[in-house]
Amino acid sequence: MMKALSDVGVSDTETPYNPTTDKRIVAQAAVKVLSQMVVLSSDSLGKSSQGYNVDMLRKRIKAICSENGLDLENFDEVPTITDGSNLW
Repeated sequence: MMKALSDVGVSDTETPYNPTTDKRIVAQAAVKVLSQMVVLSSDSLGKSSQGYNVDMLRKRIKAICSENGLDLENFDEVPTITDGSNLW
């Protein structure tokens, strides 16, 4: 989370949240974090573990993007395969 916030330009996490100016920036960080979770079906650390519903994560990412006017272009839910035979 801290890295995602830093990636979108939030360097001072002690400043109070301002919904007028910060909502879109925090949404960008949330999409970064959730996008990383999509590739996992579960995560475990020691004796604790948690599972993720990938379809629901994708829906949440789309909702966050829609609510905040973010472009879904960076979030591809369908893997693409390209023919690289012309490169040989």
